[in-house]
Amino acid sequence: MKVHQAIARSLADLGVQQLFGLIGDANLYLVDSYMRDCDGHYTAAVHEAGAVLMALGWARVSDQIGVATVTHGPALTNTLTALVEGVKTATPIVLLAGDTPAADREHAQKVDQRALVEATGAGFEPLRRPETLAEDLARAFYRARTEHRPVVFNMPIEFQWLDVDYEKPLLRFAETRGVIAASDDMDHAIGMLASARRPVVVAGRGARAPEAEAAILRFARRIEAPVATSLRGKGLFVDDPFNLGICGTISHSVASETLGASDCLVVFGASLNQYTAGLGGLTRDKRIIQVNPDASQIGRFTPVDVGLVGDPGLTADAMVKWLDEADIPGSGARSDALRAQLAELHRQAPAKLVRPTPTGTVDLFELMLTLEQGFDKDRVCVTDTGRFLYGAWPIISVQNPRDYVDTIGFAAIGLGVGAAIGAAKASGGRPTLLVTGDGGLMLSGMGELATAVHEQLDLVVVVCNDRSYGAEYVQFAARDMDPAISFNQWPDFAPVAEALGLKALTVTSSEELKSAMAAIAARDRKQPMLIDVKLDAASMRRP
Repeated sequence: MKVHQAIARSLADLGVQQLFGLIGDANLYLVDSYMRDCDGHYTAAVHEAGAVLMALGWARVSDQIGVATVTHGPALTNTLTALVEGVKTATPIVLLAGDTPAADREHAQKVDQRALVEATGAGFEPLRRPETLAEDLARAFYRARTEHRPVVFNMPIEFQWLDVDYEKPLLRFAETRGVIAASDDMDHAIGMLASARRPVVVAGRGARAPEAEAAILRFARRIEAPVATSLRGKGLFVDDPFNLGICGTISHSVASETLGASDCLVVFGASLNQYTAGLGGLTRDKRIIQVNPDASQIGRFTPVDVGLVGDPGLTADAMVKWLDEADIPGSGARSDALRAQLAELHRQAPAKLVRPTPTGTVDLFELMLTLEQGFDKDRVCVTDTGRFLYGAWPIISVQNPRDYVDTIGFAAIGLGVGAAIGAAKASGGRPTLLVTGDGGLMLSGMGELATAVHEQLDLVVVVCNDRSYGAEYVQFAARDMDPAISFNQWPDFAPVAEALGLKALTVTSSEELKSAMAAIAARDRKQPMLIDVKLDAASMRRP
């Protein structure tokens, strides 16, 4: 068969269920063969960055390797921000990119693709020659999974119509669920737990597997410690009465107090970066035990006293075994007083967050609380980047970390719509909620809404529209300077969204917000919705 057909067949044989992309000279025949000969599912993006973001969103929700394809030159340069986002969020995807003919030194779209890709931190794997296709492509997938980052598979255009004997790619990942049965580090960890009186267990996205979550909760109950999660661990321990919620700079008052007073943190599957560590305030003067299957993550951001390289769930069960054998009692930190504090917080705190805003606007926290209470509970939630996150992160819940996707890795606005489309495609038919800002939507999200319409996704896009670039507004306001240049004169989003094929509403009051929620409940689940919610820039604040 031809090389482009062999690549398409290889994708199918590797189990690729969904391909995102934008076609051009160097990949159009590959995509055609994937659809025509392999009955593959292909989603056409409006922009190359959108295609990569869709693959990232797909990978985060499906827990599989995301796959996207673009052509060469400017198509690849258009993906660079999205590739950096994938690197910083450790998301495995393979991007199949064409390349210009090596013989044409003056090709208008010629660029050093390896140098560009490697500058983003992504991996680069070339198709060396047609005869090595199976080996090269399998290696790209292997690297994406084991290196936890995007890998670009580079396909010279001159290979596409050459003949090749098809060879099925072989791909196997080694079993990596390891546990430390006995070691000095384990002994030290058990010793720390024996003397801890106010321990807290913190888990991250690395503990998202149900069996890991259950094991860590058994461990927390055994040592009688409350539990908390990193931001990307959102969705763990939701039914536990001693769940402190998110650990970090956006912790609520009871969590901050409990974490601050703790004498030992036991961290499973979380990197313990500066934000999870509360800029150091939540980890200072504490003994820290960190469990992670990747040795490079142990102590990467925050120094730890003991590092255990192993599977979070298996290691949690091993520690329970050692605690039982040593007959070490629980700490007593799961107290009736803490349970009562948490119950009272959840009962009263939400109402205290909501404050009056000028006529024609809605309070950010009223919006988030309304979404939390009124949107389908079995959902996928995606957040773009912006000032609204201080309301969305602590309030909008999910049932498992797989159901949550953020685009904060590179701290770039405008990545949400593409990620939400990929997440929605991987959601198994469940609704997807995207919370984005007006600046992010206009920067690179508006055009990709057409893709959501074409794909008939059950996607609800909520725009937190304060007509400003929020971080810049805050900086001007903090110095008593005129924030005028942080404001923008956008078009009316609802009519624009309707022209693209979405159902759209504008919200300027609490009553209109209630009507919007009723419309969401009664929506056509094959037609995406956009809700443009007017907020007041001056009233936006952290809780």
